[in-house]
This record gives sequence, C-alpha cells and structure tokens, in this order.
Amino acid sequence: MLRHSLRLREVRTHPFALWARTVEEACRLLPGPADRLVGLVVTPGDFPRVEPLEGGLHHLTLPAEVVVSKEVVRLLLDMLEQLESARQEVHRVTLELERWRNDLQRHITEQAEFRENLMREIAERRTAEEAARQSQRWLEAIYDSVSEGITLHDLATGVVLEGNRCARRMMGREDLDGLPLEDLVATPGALAELRSAGEEPRVLEWALRGAGEDLLWVEASLRRTRIGGREVVLVTSRDITERRAAEQERRRLENQIQHTQRLESLGVLAGGVAHDFNNLLMAIQGNVDLAMLDLDTDSPVRLPLREALRASQSASDLCGQILSYSGRGRFDLEPLDLSVLVSELGRMFGASILNKASLVWNLDAGLPQVMGDATQLRQIAMNLILNAAEALGEQSGEIRISTRLHHCTRRELGQALLGELCQPGDFVVLEVEDTGCGMDEPTLRRIFEPFFTTKVLGRGLGLAAVLGIVRGHRGALRVDSKPGKGTRFRVLLPPFIESAASSPSEAASGEFPSGWSGTGTVLVVDDEELLRTLLTQMLERHGFRVLLACDGQEALRVFQKNPRIDLVLLDLRMPRMDGFETCQALRVLDQEVPILMMSGHQDSALVAGKAALGIQGFLQKPFRSRELRDLLRQVQNPADRQEGR
Repeated sequence: MLRHSLRLREVRTHPFALWARTVEEACRLLPGPADRLVGLVVTPGDFPRVEPLEGGLHHLTLPAEVVVSKEVVRLLLDMLEQLESARQEVHRVTLELERWRNDLQRHITEQAEFRENLMREIAERRTAEEAARQSQRWLEAIYDSVSEGITLHDLATGVVLEGNRCARRMMGREDLDGLPLEDLVATPGALAELRSAGEEPRVLEWALRGAGEDLLWVEASLRRTRIGGREVVLVTSRDITERRAAEQERRRLENQIQHTQRLESLGVLAGGVAHDFNNLLMAIQGNVDLAMLDLDTDSPVRLPLREALRASQSASDLCGQILSYSGRGRFDLEPLDLSVLVSELGRMFGASILNKASLVWNLDAGLPQVMGDATQLRQIAMNLILNAAEALGEQSGEIRISTRLHHCTRRELGQALLGELCQPGDFVVLEVEDTGCGMDEPTLRRIFEPFFTTKVLGRGLGLAAVLGIVRGHRGALRVDSKPGKGTRFRVLLPPFIESAASSPSEAASGEFPSGWSGTGTVLVVDDEELLRTLLTQMLERHGFRVLLACDGQEALRVFQKNPRIDLVLLDLRMPRMDGFETCQALRVLDQEVPILMMSGHQDSALVAGKAALGIQGFLQKPFRSRELRDLLRQVQNPADRQEGR
C-alpha cells in the first residue's frame, strides 16, 4: 500500500520503501539505477535482518507476521537518509583521502625522482669537481715543471699577480706576488713595453734582477689576455744568459780574429814592403861598396859615400823594425832563461824611470827555457816597461814586472791575440802591469797598429813591433785595461823542448884580409834583376865565375846543364819555387854542393831548415860586400873558419 502511495518523483528524490517477494523483483521495480537511489527493499524472511545493497539501497528481511507501521517505515527511511548522507560524506571523505593519498603518492614519487636526480647531479658534480681538481693538479704540475718562467702582470701597473716555480727560481724569490715590475726588470721602458702588448705574442729581451748582483737576460714573450674579467699580460721568460754570453764571446772572438787578420794583413804588407826595400838597400849599399873599392883612400868622394852608407844602414834598421812588426825579422834563436834575461834590464830602468815610478820585480827562478832571440825579447820587455812608464805620466805609481809558468786553457788562449795559433798547455809568461791611466776599448783596438800612439803622433812602431816579435816566436799576447784602473800586458811564450832538429849556433864571422880571392863557379838565384847584377859584380871581384837564374825552376835547369858548380847563392823568397823548395830539389841532384841562403827577412823555420837541408850559411839583406866575402871564405876555407872562431 505504501508503494502505491509513493510517486515516481518522490522515489527518485526521497528515500523510499519497496515491498517485494525477492530482491530481484524489487530491483526490476526500481524507478532508476540502484546506485542513484536511497531506499529500503523489504522482503519476507525467517527473521529480521538488514544488509546493504548497491548504492544507497538496503535490504530488510521481515517475517510475514510482522506488521510495520507507517511511522516505523518513515523512521527507517529517515535513518536510511541519514545513513546515506553519512555514507556519501564518508564516500566524499574517502575520495578526498584518496585524492590526498594520490597527491601524497605523487609527491613521494616526485620527491623520490627529485632525490634520485639530486643524487645523480651530486655524483656528477663530485665527478666533475674531482676531474677539475685533477686537471688543476695537472695544470699546476705542468705550470711549475716547465723550464720557462711564467708570470702574470696587471696591465695598468705591471705588478706581478702570479709566478710559477721556474720564475721564482730564476728570480731567487719564494714569492713574486705583488712585486712591482721595476723591481723585477732592469731594462728601461719595460712597463711601456708591457702595456703595449697585444693579443699576438711579442718577443723582447729583458734584463732581470736575479738573486745575485749579476743581471739575468731572458727572452720574454708578452701577450695580453683577460682572466676573470681583468686584463692581464702573460709573460713567458726563457733564460738566454748563457746564449747571450756565448754570442758576446763569439762577437768578441770574431772581432779579435778580424783584428788579428788586419794586423796579419798589415804585417804581410809591411814584410813585403820591407823585403822589397831591403833589396833596394842591398843594391844601394852594394854599389856604394863597389864604388869605394875603386877609389883611392884619400879620395874626397869617400866621405859622401860613407854618409850614404850610414843613411842606408839607418834605413836598414827601420826595415828591421818593420820586419819585427810583421814577425819576419831576423831571429837568432837559442834557448834562453826569460827571468835572467829580464832581470838584466833592472839596472838600466832603475836609473831611467825611478823618478816616475817604482819598479816591482817578481821573477820566478828555474823557469823552463824558451827558444828565442835575446835581443828581440829584450825589446819586448823594454817596450812594455816604457809603455807602462808613459801611462803613469808625471804621477807616482807602480810598474810590476813578473815571470812565471802558467797553464793556458783553450778559452784563455781564445782571449789572447795570436792565441788561436797556439795549443793549450804550459807557457812561460812575461807580465808587465802598471797603475796608470788605462785605456778604453777604442784605444785597445788600435794599440798594435803601426805608428799609433796616444802620446806623440807617428813616434814609431812600439807595441806593433812587440806583437810582431811575439808572432815570430810562435807566442800569444793578452792585454787587459780599463780607464783609471791601469793596464796589464801578458806575453805567452811556449817552453823550449830539446829536439834533434835544433841547430848549433853559428860562430861569428872573422876578419879576413881584404885581398882574399876565391875560385870556382857560383850559381846566383834571385828574382830581382838589380840584385843579380850587383851580386855578379861582387862575386866576380872576389874571383868567382857567376851563373844566374831568376827563380828556382831556372836554377834547376842551369844546375843540370853545368855540372861544375861549386856553390849556390839562393834567395829565400821567390815566385813559383821558394828557397826551401829549390834547395830540396838541388839536394836531389847533388848532396854535397854548398848552399848559402839570403833573404830580406828570416823565418824561425829557417833554423830547422839549415840543419835538415844542409844550408851552410845565411845572409840577411841588405848585406855588405865584406859580409859576402867573409861567408864565402868560411865555406871554401874551413880552416880559416876555425881560426875565425
């Protein structure tokens, strides 16, 4: 009855009660979907029981005998409505909780993903930081292990911002940070050069102030760059101190070699001029001698002829000085004690220059002997001592003369004039040192030039002759001087070594009667026609028959065509074949023929040549007629030679 009293609208909008025999039948009678309805389905049963159905429906089982009033039904329906409201609220809360749970789960998932990403990023960052630290260690190791100094400088001020280990070691400092450029670089204008650096490297040579007093020369490469928003200049420095010193030494040696070559060229020129001049003097003196032989003893012409001879002798002495400068002068070589030789000069100089300087002698005794010409070596000592006295001028001072034995290395010889011609080893040293005015570099470069002097223009050969004599003795010469600090000359002479090639000293020629006359045929070999004519006249006057040859090759032809040649008078210096070569060729043809050598200058090699080639005598041009006569008589009359001794 209640079912029929409920309209469909009310059933849909309000809780309802529906009686049916079964639940299935009730579901067919429902006015809409079960999940959208709230109501009570009542079916008969054995005992009262309530159970929920789909949506807001509940199933009530009642025994058949139970009669339910309308108020009870309404009460039940109100309860169902409240239950449905509570269920919907629970459902809403459940949905809200589910949404919250889903949100929470999403947040948890997101947090897990974020944490995973964060841990991955942390791991990647740690890996990157370790790689960066490793790279930093590598860079620092490379930065500090390179053999070049690296410094960073502020562009505006030049202050050092950082320097590597090599730079600190080069500068001898533990820390370079904050060091001003002026305290680092001694080269003027270094700051301006630093500021003008560009992005392309610019290479300069700088002098750095190292730990000691000496400057450290570097090849600096400057390059502007930007680090941390700051403009800086990267300077890479390579130590070139040794290279620069080697280049300076090379330039010094080149200058010394050029100077030696210039002096050698002057010596060759001077020797050639002196040789030719000696030939002319020989012709003058020889013809004057011949003229005087034909004059009466009381002839007034003899006086001017003697003056001409005296003048020609002075010219010959000048030639001797020129030959000394060229190193081709006549040397009478013999073993000498240099200390004894120099000590003999003490008495002479003690009186002559005592008022201007005090002489300090320090001569070592027992030095090895040197093979030298006593007169020439005395001239060396005299010239050096006089030069030292002139350097003192009118002021008081000291002149120290010493001799000693010194071992010279190749480097020491390289710093001496003529040292490149010597071998390293022991040398006997003559040293003359003064406390005078000293010399600057331009003067030092010219002191060995002929006729150069700082005192009186054109005074003489002086030091040029000293150098020539040292050259002739196969020695070396070193000069050290500074303005205001004095000058030191060191003459290096090789010690004498005994050998079988050494020839005994010749006896002085004796005086023989002027009327002596020889016999036989003499072959005269000289490239100067004037001298050949003169020698022919001299020899013929002394009773000899004369054959002539202009050079060595012609001499060999003449010698082969004339087997009865008793003596050969041979010039030392000739074109095509010199005297030694001609002598060797003549010795092949005849081992016994006497050979006399003549020359305007004499090499020290002539001493050994006289023994090796059997040369019986030597005539220094210009020589007088009587000198030729005396030597010819010594060769042809050995008994007279012994008497002449």
